[in-house]
Amino acid sequence: MNELLRLTLVGIAGGLGVFAVLFGPAMWLQRRRFGMVRPLRLVAVAMICVYTMTLAGLTVAPAYDVAVTCRNRVGGVLRADPFHTVAETLGLYRGGAGWLELATSFPVLQVAMNMALFLPLGLILRGVFRLDTTTSLAMAVLLSALIEVTQYTGAWGLYPCGVRIADIEDLIANSLGAWIGALVAPVLSRLGVPLFTREERPAGHLGGSGPWNDAASLPPSAAEVGHDGPMGQVGEPGADEQERGAGEADR
Repeated sequence: MNELLRLTLVGIAGGLGVFAVLFGPAMWLQRRRFGMVRPLRLVAVAMICVYTMTLAGLTVAPAYDVAVTCRNRVGGVLRADPFHTVAETLGLYRGGAGWLELATSFPVLQVAMNMALFLPLGLILRGVFRLDTTTSLAMAVLLSALIEVTQYTGAWGLYPCGVRIADIEDLIANSLGAWIGALVAPVLSRLGVPLFTREERPAGHLGGSGPWNDAASLPPSAAEVGHDGPMGQVGEPGADEQERGAGEADR
């Protein structure tokens, strides 16, 4: 548990460091998109950075001393039984464990933590990046599978052995958590949570053209605003035509 706390703190520090690098570009994009900086959106960006780095720390970084871990381990360790938590929980139940003890047992808490770890990912993919539920779930499954392979291969050979145990049950729990997050994301959008709701540009803010500006940011056409030009106001006769019309009326 102390190692997990250490990895969490490292992830938080790393996430804040990433946000510090992205702070300037994030402010620039907000000014370009909305004409102003919205502090709550910056806070949301910071939280996403912290979550991303914490996720990497808790799933990929070694949880224990590498030399000690690899002393009695060659290669990676794969736990391929997708129901070992069910078997362990049933074993505790048959051993006389009560419901509270079962709910707080290590196997159950491990599954719950793996679900909770990927729940924000489902929220972000569906609510922030506007992906549908199926696509969000598919991306979460792929990411979880990549993490498990990274654990099994010792970060693709970076470590002398698989310093973390690759577990098929983790993939299932991660995917389930992301799926729940994707289902809950529309609720956050309706509540107006920053980054989860679409915000309109302030009136009069035109922005500029580019990938961060949509058609709504383009200036209205001359026919819509009636600009003054050589022919006067669009939709009205030009000055020369008005003078000729007045002369003909006098005659």
